Amino acid sequence: MVLTLVACGGGGEEQESAQKKTKPATEVCGGLSPKAAQALERISETKQFEDRWYKTADKLKGLLHNPDLDGGGEQTDCVIEPDVADPDESPSKMTVLYEEIETLPAPQPPGVALLNLPVGLRAEGGDASADLWFACEVAGVGKPIVHARLVYGSRPREGSTKEANIRVLQDLSRRHALAMGCPDAGGIPSV
Repeated sequence: MVLTLVACGGGGEEQESAQKKTKPATEVCGGLSPKAAQALERISETKQFEDRWYKTADKLKGLLHNPDLDGGGEQTDCVIEPDVADPDESPSKMTVLYEEIETLPAPQPPGVALLNLPVGLRAEGGDASADLWFACEVAGVGKPIVHARLVYGSRPREGSTKEANIRVLQDLSRRHALAMGCPDAGGIPSV
């Protein structure tokens, strides 16, 4: 009697990755510029991502100066999850949010160790976050201020991600401002 053994190799990892719908950084949240994609790869230390993109530009524009509308306040525009084998070894999911604010807040003091850039009205980057403010002229409404935020849980690392955080948020916010119809993309230059 001859026994034939069929090896059922572990294949579980292959099946799991086949089920994931990962994409390169250039395709995240509707697409990033090459420089912003490089910044995202630097932040996350990976080249593949999963994302959920909600395309909230039209909704936010409708809410400007009207927070009583259902769903007012902060709008989640995109969630980015780095595709890494060990989530403890990478930043956690990144969330990009937009909201209207009444006034531009005072800049953070230099001791907070943020990077400030003249992007839009102002941009500040920390080790696990970035904030960007821009004005968007809307007919019949005026020139409301929009606050964009990129936030994620981070881990200690050797190099600083402050500028990379701003670059990713800058690219996403420019596209968001253009989708809202803000003249000159709210003063946000392309990355």
